[in-house]
Amino acid sequence: MDSSPGKVQTELDRRIEIIHTDEAADPSRRALSAGDLTLYVGTTVLICALGVLVMVL
Repeated sequence: MDSSPGKVQTELDRRIEIIHTDEAADPSRRALSAGDLTLYVGTTVLICALGVLVMVL
């Protein structure tokens, strides 16, 4: 594999274009909504609290 700066830049540009055209409209790439983020943080805090409880007991 040749790692000359020109080829590396060309490959990066190609990959960025693929991401821009194919993945930009993918729903999984959207930011989390406030409700989703709250659910995620709440679940994480609950799991951590249960872990601490298990260690204490």
